[in-house]
Amino acid sequence: MSEPRYVFDTNVFINLKNRYPSDIFTSLWEQIEALFTDGIIISSDEVIEEIKRGNDDLEEWANTRKKSFYPSNEPIQVIVREILQNFGSLVTNPKKPNAADPFLIALARQLTCSIVTEENRSGNDSFPKIPNICEHYNVRCIRFIDFLRENNITS
Repeated sequence: MSEPRYVFDTNVFINLKNRYPSDIFTSLWEQIEALFTDGIIISSDEVIEEIKRGNDDLEEWANTRKKSFYPSNEPIQVIVREILQNFGSLVTNPKKPNAADPFLIALARQLTCSIVTEENRSGNDSFPKIPNICEHYNVRCIRFIDFLRENNITS
């Protein structure tokens, strides 16, 4: 198993399922699966909770790969508390309540990984988004298309 390099946001898994169905983009899914199995791609167990809201086959897929969804250990919880002290509206935004975001950022920060998300930098001080907070904490944040390019993944 390799060292983790990427922490996937919930929206990446959802978009992957919706935009790139595995029955059509078989090669893409195989390549993603290999990186997931090798431990290059990880996520937070909080992401599984968000995936469960969809009540679909993505939940089953995630549940069979639970070892790649890291639990929130004490060092991560310490970082999460710091993030929420500085950016409490991250999880209280009425437009997009998202409990997993601080855990993703904390996990990436703790393991020196890049976050892969489809969020853009359009957040503000009142309602920051993952890329805004990553910038604040010097955590690298990229979009899924950039992840594909970095890893020479094609469909």
